[in-house]
Amino acid sequence: MSTREALIEEIVKQPEPVLRELQHYLAFLLEKQKNGNDGAIAPLAGAWPPGYFEKTAGAFAGEPLERPPELPFENRQEW
Repeated sequence: MSTREALIEEIVKQPEPVLRELQHYLAFLLEKQKNGNDGAIAPLAGAWPPGYFEKTAGAFAGEPLERPPELPFENRQEW
């Protein structure tokens, strides 16, 4: 059985909501392919931008770090 045949056989079994999700995913893949993504892994959403650590490493070099005074403990009622 070819990959195409196995995929079609599995698709036929799926409920409508799964088919809609699959259709959206396939449209996403086609759009990605059309825009010239040559199979490279796209950066994850929320990932650090390129060069982030190179630009920020040592940003506070030479600046003193000061610890603020501790706040008093909160007084709570006994149980």
